[in-house]
Amino acid sequence: MNPGVPRELRIVLADDHPIFRIGLRAVLEQIPGVSVVAEAGSPLQLLDHLQTVDCDLLVTDFMMPVEDQSDGLKLLEQVRRHYPQLPILVVTMLNNAGLFRAMLGLGVNGLLSKGSLSDELPEAITRLRNGKIFLADSVHQLLLQDGEVRADQAQVQGTLSPRELEVVRLLATGQTVSEIAARLNRSTKTVSTQKVTAMRKLGVSNDAALFLYLQELGLG
Repeated sequence: MNPGVPRELRIVLADDHPIFRIGLRAVLEQIPGVSVVAEAGSPLQLLDHLQTVDCDLLVTDFMMPVEDQSDGLKLLEQVRRHYPQLPILVVTMLNNAGLFRAMLGLGVNGLLSKGSLSDELPEAITRLRNGKIFLADSVHQLLLQDGEVRADQAQVQGTLSPRELEVVRLLATGQTVSEIAARLNRSTKTVSTQKVTAMRKLGVSNDAALFLYLQELGLG
């Protein structure tokens, strides 16, 4: 394999509407280097595929009702518990800030509206492929309008050390820990430690929450 060519991104796709799933697969497979390796139409089918198919990314609907069970958060929690390193992109018609926060709290890596697939899906795939977070513009705006946690920048600057602040500013621009380490001439371990310490001081529990918090403060 040419070392300059990214490895094929293997995606498991889950949605209980077959027509939408066909359309989403078509859009995904127009993205260079992307392959849909399995499709699921229910939570049980999704969990079965994750056990038996090697994949690099899960692209899933939030609500896939089965009989009386339609708890999307429960499904995401189950996936995250069993596959803690698997990136998850949720594609949904929902427009609920509280649910978006809950999904981010469970470690979802990307949130995308079904209404903006053609415009934002390629960017979402690229960001998640590079270990970054993606929030659709509509999701980001809704969280801002709904009063997601804010703080004065001066307060944040007073809370963090200069080196921690430097790291989180670069994280807010979408750079990875490795990229920041190279830029600042620090070890990856040092930058990772500074990131974790900053997250603890700011009271955020995962990368998605940190990204959203910093973007809202305009630190990017």
